[in-house]
Amino acid sequence: MTALGVVDYGVGNMQSLANALNRVEVHWGFVTRPEEVCSFERLLLPGVGAFGPAMKRLDSNGLKHEVINGVAGGTQLLGICLGMQLLALDSEEDPGVAGLGFLDAHTRRLEGSSVGTHTGFAQVSVHAANRADRTLQPSRDFYFNHSYHVVPSAESDAVGWMDWNGSPVVAAVVRDNVAGVQFHPEKSQGQGLSVLYNFATTGALVL
Repeated sequence: MTALGVVDYGVGNMQSLANALNRVEVHWGFVTRPEEVCSFERLLLPGVGAFGPAMKRLDSNGLKHEVINGVAGGTQLLGICLGMQLLALDSEEDPGVAGLGFLDAHTRRLEGSSVGTHTGFAQVSVHAANRADRTLQPSRDFYFNHSYHVVPSAESDAVGWMDWNGSPVVAAVVRDNVAGVQFHPEKSQGQGLSVLYNFATTGALVL
């Protein structure tokens, strides 16, 4: 069984992520068909663009059902950027469209934002409360490009925050075998490559 699968459902540029994974020299492969999901111990769910079309693509090609089944069976999943937002129940971006529902959370627009408003490096503060089993480091810079953010109902699901106009916004979540990061680790230089390497090799989200 291959350690890491990248779910390629036709949303976003996969090349930069592929380049990053090759750079850290981990064993990985693309997941493009439902029957391939069970071949991987861990999955990356990347994505750029809009919530509704992304969920439609996942559903129409059968990947949504198999990813849900895989996570229920213990497969470790890390959502990246839009992929993190898809872990929630729904999104203000496309009302009425259900997300994957791995998190009791809703995706909201950043206050005062427009499309692409928050772009660039920002500091992520990491809180180790309730995460004693994870090696979490404080205050690292990661690259963001988003106008929406995930708001978990359970505060304990949030493990990393960024500042947006003086208010904390969740930048990373962990719940059981599901994790998500709002930033792009593949575009975050060495600290981002470290996130990808640790997840690929251990299944842990290490910031």
